[in-house]
Amino acid sequence: MKRAMLGVLAVVIAATFAPAAASAAENWKFAVTPYLWAAGISGTATAKGHDADVDVSFGDIVDDLDFGVMVNFQARKGRFGLYTDVTYLGVSDTTPVTTPAGATILNADWSGDSWIVDFGASWETARWGEAAAGKGGFLDLFLGGRYWSMDTEIKATSPYFFPQDLKKTFDWVDPVFGARCVASLTPKLQLIARGDVGGFEIGDGSKLTWSASAYLGWRFSPLVGAWAGYKHLDVEREDDKDNEVDLAFSGPVLGISFTF
Repeated sequence: MKRAMLGVLAVVIAATFAPAAASAAENWKFAVTPYLWAAGISGTATAKGHDADVDVSFGDIVDDLDFGVMVNFQARKGRFGLYTDVTYLGVSDTTPVTTPAGATILNADWSGDSWIVDFGASWETARWGEAAAGKGGFLDLFLGGRYWSMDTEIKATSPYFFPQDLKKTFDWVDPVFGARCVASLTPKLQLIARGDVGGFEIGDGSKLTWSASAYLGWRFSPLVGAWAGYKHLDVEREDDKDNEVDLAFSGPVLGISFTF
C-alpha cells in the first residue's frame, strides 16, 4: 500500500514541478483570504487506551474561544502556484469541583492551542474556455503537507493541596496530494472544488487524512471577492503510546478575498 502511494506521489511531484519556461515571463499574482470556518468536531479520542467520544459544536468552541485566525494565502505565476492555509484556535475554560454542599474544593483551569496548517505547490494541468467570458476553468494538481499541533495545559488549584500543572503537546506533519478545479459560471461567479488525501503513516504521519470542499465565489471587482461553501476535514492517527484520534471537522465557510 505504501509503495503504491509513494508511486502516486512521484507522479504528482513530476507534474507539479515540471519545467515552467512557458510562464517565466508572467508576473506573480497573490491572493489573501481571511475566512470563518464554522466547523464542529466529532469522532473519538483515545489516551493510554481510554476512549472518549467527541461531539463539539461550533457554538461550544466559540463559548470557550480566546483567539482565532483562519486565513488562506495563494501565489501564482503562470501555471505554477504556491499555497498556505492557516487555522489557529486558542481556547480556555475553568471548571470548578464542588462538594455536595456547594463548597469549591478545586478549580481546574484548562487551555488549548490548536494549529492546522496546509502548505504546498501546485501545477495547472488543464485549462479550457475563456474565464473572462464566464465559460472557462482550469485544473490544478498539488503536493504539500498538513501540519497538526495540539497543545493542552491543565492547572489545578485548591486550598487543600499544592497546585498541579499538566502539559501535553501532540504535533506531526502529513504529506498530502490532491486536485483543485476552478470553473467560471459567469464573468463574476466561480465554482471551486478541492480535495486531497495523505498521511499513509509516512514518517510520523497519520494513518489517513483527507479533505473535501466546495465554494461559490463572487467577484465584486478584480481586487475583491466573496466566497461561501462547505469544508470537511478528517484525520485518523495512532502513536506508539496508545494515543489515538479519529476526528472529523465539518462546517460552512465564509471568506473575503483580496487579489493583487
